[in-house]
Amino acid sequence: MLAETAGELRLTIPAWGSVLLLLLGAAYLVFGTRWPRLFDVLSMTVLGCVVGLIACVWVPLAEPLVIIIGGLVLGGLTALLRRISHAVLAALVLAAVLSHLAALAVGPGGFASYLVVSLSKGGYSVQLSGPNLARDGVLAASLAGILAGTTIALWRFQFSERLATCAQGAALVLFGAASLVTEYRGGERPSLATAFPLTLSVLWLCMVVIGLLAQAAMARRMQEWYGTADEVKENPEP
Repeated sequence: MLAETAGELRLTIPAWGSVLLLLLGAAYLVFGTRWPRLFDVLSMTVLGCVVGLIACVWVPLAEPLVIIIGGLVLGGLTALLRRISHAVLAALVLAAVLSHLAALAVGPGGFASYLVVSLSKGGYSVQLSGPNLARDGVLAASLAGILAGTTIALWRFQFSERLATCAQGAALVLFGAASLVTEYRGGERPSLATAFPLTLSVLWLCMVVIGLLAQAAMARRMQEWYGTADEVKENPEP
């Protein structure tokens, strides 16, 4: 039954949605250092909505209500307990980075296709490609990323903020671009994420590194500018 549902139903993103993802990813990359708290709350709100979407099968409430509650709960907790919530977010991000590196080292067998299915009045299915957690090396790298991400968030908070925003921004940009190309090629053909997981993973990792370097340079420039402004304010000219 699940296989038939997956074959008949497919979640598609319209062109305007892909453009929105591109713009949102660019905002993460450019303004991640400027407004890290805002992006943390936004990311955890979306994650809460995804958790609510998955939990709809077991919660005896209307699906939109469960999704909204999930987003509000995680978003609100992030606003109140930001360091703890950011540690969770950083752990997930670094787990994704290390698992992708391990999957690239393994080769084509390091990636797998995951199917998330929910049956309701209007069924849907989502097909995603990602690191194959059934491989021992990929799973070990993912667990190491969770521990390392939590540690970095606790000891190097500013670097953790940059890493989280860069990784998410790069993923959104690539996902939006891949969705646009897939729609241009025709919805019946396999998506780029399914056809070229290795290539997209390499591009994502490269964009993360470039984003980290760019945000570090921007942070230095902002510190120099604000430092100069503070010095002028404290020592005005006679």
